[in-house]
Amino acid sequence: MMVFILFTIWALGLLVLFTDPKRTSIRWACATAFVGGGGFLSAVIDETVLPLWKDALSIYPGSDQILLFLSRSASFVCQTGLPYTFFMFAVHSSESLSRKVKQIVQYAALLMPLLMLVITPIYPDLSFNYWIMVAWIIPFFLTACTLLIVQYRKEKDPLVKKNSFFTNVLIIVPLFFVFIFIYVMRIQNDYEAWRYNMLVVAIQFILIVAISLKYGFLGVRLRVEKKRLDSTLRALTSGAQIINHTIKNEAGKISLYADRIESFAEETNQPALKEDALVLLQSSQHMLNMMNRIQGQLRDVELREATCFPSQIITQVIQTLTPYTTKQQVNVESELDETLRLYCDAVQLREIFTNLCMNALEAMKTGGTLRLQLFRSNKHLVIAVADTGTGISKENLPHVLDPFFSTKRTGQNFGLGLSYCYNVMQKHQGQLEIYSEPGKGTTVFLFFPKKRLVAS
Repeated sequence: MMVFILFTIWALGLLVLFTDPKRTSIRWACATAFVGGGGFLSAVIDETVLPLWKDALSIYPGSDQILLFLSRSASFVCQTGLPYTFFMFAVHSSESLSRKVKQIVQYAALLMPLLMLVITPIYPDLSFNYWIMVAWIIPFFLTACTLLIVQYRKEKDPLVKKNSFFTNVLIIVPLFFVFIFIYVMRIQNDYEAWRYNMLVVAIQFILIVAISLKYGFLGVRLRVEKKRLDSTLRALTSGAQIINHTIKNEAGKISLYADRIESFAEETNQPALKEDALVLLQSSQHMLNMMNRIQGQLRDVELREATCFPSQIITQVIQTLTPYTTKQQVNVESELDETLRLYCDAVQLREIFTNLCMNALEAMKTGGTLRLQLFRSNKHLVIAVADTGTGISKENLPHVLDPFFSTKRTGQNFGLGLSYCYNVMQKHQGQLEIYSEPGKGTTVFLFFPKKRLVAS
């Protein structure tokens, strides 16, 4: 069991590292997991390796002492390093601190583990003064928690905010109990309470798996959902091309015969027959127009990219929709960072904004507020289109990106607007997220990767 817990902790550390190995905070999160595993490594050596290989070790004199020293060292690194690495993770996660301040704190905070190294006997018996340990570990832990919570509350990017929330839950809560069992309980002379940490780690692992499946933590569900939608769009594009070709051929025949019927009705003076022929001509033309619109929104998007100011595109769309907003008494609010430049297809971007704003206006027939935001987060350029309309039901929300899904019962709506927006965002290596609640409105977020930002 101890071996399983040890490898589980280290596996979680590697999993976190692989999400974004270039970020300093991620590397410190990985270090927290590996340093925290040092305590279980010590237990594995003491309770599994030494008893199991006792006879074999006797063949090599001094080998048991080497393992014992390794065990004590691993325990020391865990108990002094865990508070430090967790504190560093919080410090480097905070955007409120400058790079210089982070470096100063990083080296200054290292003095406490070094002090413990000087005053603590490690071999043959590890002997901590836990009153001194608690005196600096509690401030480290509380400060780290404060930095993480403040960063979470200040975060505007909803994707990053959601990730920060799960990070706080999956790190702060388990570490609170770990610190209680390792340090506080030992002040009370309970040196076996640390074994409860196995239960803490097991629960933490289960929570990570559950959150990954339900909310897409670490991107697991996102990849599954993306693959499903991409496959659907590819299938529909191919199908629409075949159907479009067939309908055009049949509509052409209908038009040909309708023309002949109209000519015959003109020659024989049959006005009723002539009207019937005109109806056939109009119907065939309507079918062609409908298929062209569907084909246009399902076609594979080809980007024509250039540097543009998304704030200008958003402003132009708002101006274009002024007649609608005025008629429906919709108040438009905007918070746009006009300095941001994006490498993208400006025409496709304009079409996305138009689609999203028209959807918002459809949901606010009796008035409301349309709010548009453009800002830069740590990972993305973020655009938000929010309305105070009717919202989307919990049952419909998972399907709104599906092609041909629509709650609008009109002949002019094919349920392809959001599918088109999703398709364009995928071409830009971006993401589209929708948050909605019935009666409280809908917010659509567009996330463009940071690499598409153009330096001013």
